[in-house]
Amino acid sequence: MEKDKDFAGKNGFIWWTGIVENRNDPLKLGQCQVRCVGWDADNKMHLPTKDLPWAKPLLPVNGTEVYAPKEGDMVIGFFIDGENAQERVMMGILPNIPLKTANPQQAFADPRTATELASAPKTPKEKTYNTDGTGIEIVERDQAESYPKILDEPSTSRIARNDATSITKTFIQERKDNLVTGVETVNDTWDEPETLYNTVYPYNNVVETESGHLLEFDDTPEAERIHLAHRNGSFQEWFPDGDKVEKVTKDNYQIIMGDDKVYIMGKCQVTIQGDAELYVQGNFDMNVDGTCNISSGGTMKLNAPLIDLNDGTNGAARIGDTADTGDQGTGGPNDTNSAGTNVIETGSGTVVIGGWDK
Repeated sequence: MEKDKDFAGKNGFIWWTGIVENRNDPLKLGQCQVRCVGWDADNKMHLPTKDLPWAKPLLPVNGTEVYAPKEGDMVIGFFIDGENAQERVMMGILPNIPLKTANPQQAFADPRTATELASAPKTPKEKTYNTDGTGIEIVERDQAESYPKILDEPSTSRIARNDATSITKTFIQERKDNLVTGVETVNDTWDEPETLYNTVYPYNNVVETESGHLLEFDDTPEAERIHLAHRNGSFQEWFPDGDKVEKVTKDNYQIIMGDDKVYIMGKCQVTIQGDAELYVQGNFDMNVDGTCNISSGGTMKLNAPLIDLNDGTNGAARIGDTADTGDQGTGGPNDTNSAGTNVIETGSGTVVIGGWDK
């Protein structure tokens, strides 16, 4: 064994803390350029960000997904090559409470330029929930914000913490502010249910992405939920009692390349604010065990080669059809009944009516 070489596990364990200054790893391994406190120059004139060594992420053995820390994150790690301090490994992120905004000209800060921030993921600047059928309207930011984005607060998710002073600045409040209410049905109205968010720290497992996507696995006792939301406001949420709420803030498409079966054990109410079309390219059977009421505020049209009411055989009379007036009783071709009987003897050949026989 060569005794003059240093490597991890031979001459001790040398660890470090530092600040991520770049995560755009050209190898796409999740590496970051980290400025290590006490080991790297604290002046970018002496050691620019681009010359910092790349630090590898330490991944769990049961998963290989790479989630790189962000610029400005404080990380902790160790040197594989000992005091040479060039082979670096990140073991984890140290949460903190940032107190000042980043100065890109200084060391240990988010160094991204305005051009780089313009192409980085960013949360929507403004969202308008239109209820006229046009859907969500999003105004985007010109550029992303430097890290840290939030000062004087823990770097953990606001939704995971549920602090009264900050939860109103999250998607949870946005949902509460944009509920759809008073949806009319045939005989009733209903409202979009409000989220049952009632998180108690530390039981909510939250992922919030840089562009604004959200995933919650909330284990708070009696408030257990799963919540998946897109940055555009569309979401799905499962409530503690088994209820589910789904909202699509723009158009919705569903394609089923096989059969589709729907079984609703309770009541079904469908309200369509605009027009509706149903096109069945095969046969269409509808059966109603109870009373069937169909009402139209305008003209109702039925168009078919043959319209059969109650499995009929007798032709229905229409304006312009030949019919017995019952006044003459002359025994003509369209007058075979006695005068005054008022029995229609001929009718439509395309509309037939039968008697009710269930």
